Amino acid sequence: MPAKKATEYLIVNRRSGKALQAAGTENGLVVEQAEITRDSLQVWSMVDSGDSVKIVNKASGKLLDVMAGGTVNGTWAQIWEDAGGESQLWKTEAVTSTYQKLVHVMSGKVLDIVDLSDESGTPAQLWEDVGGENQQWKLVPAQEKPATKTVQKTAAKKPAPAEAVTAVKAEAPVKVEVPAKTEAPVKAEASIKVEAPKKDVPSQKASPKRAPKKAK
Repeated sequence: MPAKKATEYLIVNRRSGKALQAAGTENGLVVEQAEITRDSLQVWSMVDSGDSVKIVNKASGKLLDVMAGGTVNGTWAQIWEDAGGESQLWKTEAVTSTYQKLVHVMSGKVLDIVDLSDESGTPAQLWEDVGGENQQWKLVPAQEKPATKTVQKTAAKKPAPAEAVTAVKAEAPVKVEVPAKTEAPVKAEASIKVEAPKKDVPSQKASPKRAPKKAK
């Protein structure tokens, strides 16, 4: 029966918001924090190993380890091929429902970012647990990015209502011209009616001519 594929994660530092990243794929290369790109150098999987886990880098297939099997504060983290040693074993301990500590089994110390830095390229190291945010990590599923792209595509369908508004405005000038044509005949009839009273003027001049006949 085929082995179950391990879930892949970004390991994101609480203080800086940056991802744990291998500097390359060769043995002994430092592990540091960097801006999230979801490159395979930033993708890790947790593989059960008894009561602890091995943290495997996707790009190289190598494990999260510490330099020279060190146990003292300030020992830098690195990647190394699986050698079956305790320096490559870790435990996760919950701090909140979101964040957890990565505890190095051999030293009992936690994975930490040097000098509480927020800068990209700052190495990860071992340090005693002081409860700092630079010692707390969030496991983010590496496959979250495609879901974000889908949301952006659906939001781009909004120009359709603008076309409907343009069509309504184009019809408005046609309705304004219709009443302008019906007013012209009404004004022409009014001018004819004004001239009618002028025809009564000759009948008023004829009446004074009858007065001399009554004097005879």
